[in-house]
Amino acid sequence: MSITTVINYKRLYDITCDVTPIYSDCGKLCGSICCQPDNDNTLGMYLFPGEENMFTMKENWLQWEKRYPAEDDFPKSWDYPVYFIRCTKPCPRERRPLNCRLFPLAPHLLKDNKLILIHETLDLPYSCTLIKRKTPLRKDFIEVVAQCWQELLKDPRIRDLVAIDSLEREKEAHRPYIVWHP
Repeated sequence: MSITTVINYKRLYDITCDVTPIYSDCGKLCGSICCQPDNDNTLGMYLFPGEENMFTMKENWLQWEKRYPAEDDFPKSWDYPVYFIRCTKPCPRERRPLNCRLFPLAPHLLKDNKLILIHETLDLPYSCTLIKRKTPLRKDFIEVVAQCWQELLKDPRIRDLVAIDSLEREKEAHRPYIVWHP
């Protein structure tokens, strides 16, 4: 059983509701590629521990899967189930999951455990114009994302995951594009 920290997802949803990466709709740059299902409906995302409580699990725009953490390379601190969701159609913007709200930024922990925000480095099945062009992001968006990650990292499970991802980037010699540091 993991040690857990209760994250106030309602507050995180509230502070991320109206802030966007750029002043215009970034979906117009790429045809909203990350906001629609792919042909095989394989695109999706994992929810953070406890985030599933922000949903009824009966949303007509989501498909839910319960996954085993070890099978999807989550740290040992993560318990079953890890929720993976797929959008079946565009979501109501105010209900979108936290990972959508924080994209295209990702957390990275330096060796001294300091948090920085970088452009996402995961291999994605699409090309994000904001990442590809290193488009300057709104300062208020960056600050809100930093605030969210500082809160999320209080949960040891989430910190474990971010630490593992950060180590992997360093092993693979990724030179992340730093967007924010304290």
